[in-house]
Amino acid sequence: MGPAAAPSGFLGSRIVHLHPTRLCNLACAHCYSHSGPDARGELEARALLPALAVLRTEGYEQVSLSGGEPLVYQDLLPLLDGLRQQGWRVTMVSNGLLADSRHESALARLDGLAISFDGPRALHDELRGRAGAFSRACAALRHAAARGRPAAAAISLTRPALADLPDLVDELLEQGARGFQIRPVARAGRGAMLDPRCFYSAADRARLSLVVDALRQELPDVPLNCDLAPAQALWRQREDYSSLLADCEGRPVGARSLSDWVNPLVIDERGVLKPLAYDFDARFDLARIDDLSPATLATAQARVAAPLRQLVGSGLAALKDSHDFIDWFDNCARRSASIALGERLAA
Repeated sequence: MGPAAAPSGFLGSRIVHLHPTRLCNLACAHCYSHSGPDARGELEARALLPALAVLRTEGYEQVSLSGGEPLVYQDLLPLLDGLRQQGWRVTMVSNGLLADSRHESALARLDGLAISFDGPRALHDELRGRAGAFSRACAALRHAAARGRPAAAAISLTRPALADLPDLVDELLEQGARGFQIRPVARAGRGAMLDPRCFYSAADRARLSLVVDALRQELPDVPLNCDLAPAQALWRQREDYSSLLADCEGRPVGARSLSDWVNPLVIDERGVLKPLAYDFDARFDLARIDDLSPATLATAQARVAAPLRQLVGSGLAALKDSHDFIDWFDNCARRSASIALGERLAA
């Protein structure tokens, strides 16, 4: 299957974010999925692969592995082999503690790797709850670069770390990072319990966007992406959601591929398919992997398309007169929780 011809949402590729386990060798203070050494919840590759084959026929192109820590997932190698056989592009986000020669066979099967960082050394180690975590994440960058597979750095920043971003980028470039994905820390999972001063005001979001723009000018050959986007730019791109928002013209949503109107798609460690973000409210759950088929997806589309259309449509409408900077997928997840809360209060 070739790449999708038309946009689907605000992403250039049609992506499945797969969380096969909540087990992790860290218990980070800001973890959106409450993962950690004592966490339970894991999917077997033999259950995942048939479901992913169905999703491949729905137009998805890339599986991005997260967690939990993917490198502690017991079925990682069988899963990677099965994904390659199905024709997926496979990437991974890792905390870097195990991204070394011990797991070279798994790392060599990937099309891309990102190592996560939370700020400068002391803050990173504090949030990770592990002395030396920053050094080992840097070692993972060097390991990948030495083998001709340079990794990116996925940086999640609390507000106090914003001022350190330029120096952090310089340091990680020296360690071998060859691209950056930058976002404000999210109020999700354990992250919701962080000190309120860790989160961004509208002015802070604008400042982060300006810092990233300055870094792009300074480093024109380095991919630097930020999860924040100007509300006005997103408003101008609203046609990218035409496959979801169209209900009277053209084909109805139910006659379209799932990837036309849900992108990214998330599979959590319970095997639940969620639209757009891991912590999207359960009201919008689409299906489960254990009974996934074209028929169950058609049923899910008939049930979920209308409320999701309303959520995304109202979210886009709110951008029209806004001059804020928006983390779109986190914004949608927060809206899903607000809608569900409103309905419960009204019941």
